[in-house]
Amino acid sequence: MTMRILPFIGLFVLGLAGVAAMTAAQEDDLASVSAALAPRAEGLIIARCSVCHSPDLVSQQRLPKDRWLATVDKMKQWGAEISDDEADLLVRYLSARYHPAAPDHLPPLDHESSPAEPLTQEPADTGPLVGVSTRGAGIFEHNCQACHGAGATGGMGPKLAKNPILKHDDLFWETVLHGRGPMPAWGSVLSQQDIADVHTWLLTK
Repeated sequence: MTMRILPFIGLFVLGLAGVAAMTAAQEDDLASVSAALAPRAEGLIIARCSVCHSPDLVSQQRLPKDRWLATVDKMKQWGAEISDDEADLLVRYLSARYHPAAPDHLPPLDHESSPAEPLTQEPADTGPLVGVSTRGAGIFEHNCQACHGAGATGGMGPKLAKNPILKHDDLFWETVLHGRGPMPAWGSVLSQQDIADVHTWLLTK
């Protein structure tokens, strides 16, 4: 009897070791997502994923890192506008926060603890923002076109070309930064320079 039990004890100990190793790996992943980048990852989930899925659907998952990687890759193949840097951040964040050992109910992130950190370093602030139309065209295509259509002519979202909101800077910025109705907030995804560039480009349409 004792000889039969020993292999099961060995397997149990190996299982515990595996759980400990997974937990340590998850902690390493979580440490790799700085406090400033976590709000950006959450913003990406809202801005990129909520086009097709509710954020609740994402937060209900409990997947290992390889499954999150496969999920993000699949979303990219299906047309999600996610850059390689954004995909890497999403995988690191999702696998660190929504891993199989995570509790069913997680506390909300404290978005006010620090501002969202950009994925790439931007030039130092040298004065008032001046939008760059050519840059704004690319930012719009990557971030906004899926809803607002090519050339800002409309789609799931309203037509922005010649939209009266473009003449009201405060309303435009308020909507982009904080969202309105079905449109998610983009303040954790786009920098102020990005928004200024998009605005300037839209004014040319």
